[in-house]
Amino acid sequence: MTPKTSTSARSLDDFITASAALTGFDAFDLHATGMAGLYHDTALEQVGRPAVARLLGALAAAGGDPDGVTDETARDIARAIAHMWYLGVWPQLAASVHTALGRERANTAFTVSPEAYAEGLVWRTFDGHPAGAKPPGFGTWADPPPGAPAVPRAGERTGERGTRLPGPRGARP
Repeated sequence: MTPKTSTSARSLDDFITASAALTGFDAFDLHATGMAGLYHDTALEQVGRPAVARLLGALAAAGGDPDGVTDETARDIARAIAHMWYLGVWPQLAASVHTALGRERANTAFTVSPEAYAEGLVWRTFDGHPAGAKPPGFGTWADPPPGAPAVPRAGERTGERGTRLPGPRGARP
């Protein structure tokens, strides 16, 4: 016998699928932040279940392509959800969208939770670390970030293709 999937679990799965399309990160990475449930709940609290369903429907109708969503309300909710994933902050909605939703909640930006800052996707986009929240480890500042070109140390010169040459700066080979 197959266990039934609860409506809230399906709703979260749909939210994660949409979030993956909006952020460019896959579902595994989004779940790995530990913020999926909280972000889902935040979106529902801020705009309401019907508005989130409207976004999911518009995104599905566009074949999962966020650029194909033409509904202004759905687009602004999509922007807010992507913003939340990247920065851990629910942004202020466009005044016209807030009015159209008829929500009684204040239309203000806020940090979703203390953990949201540290788990923001923005840090993963450039292999960075949130200051004061997730230190990368002692001495890692001395190495260039992954994918960065080698930088010569003081007194070193570089030749073609970034190869290091012996001798002080300005010395002729």
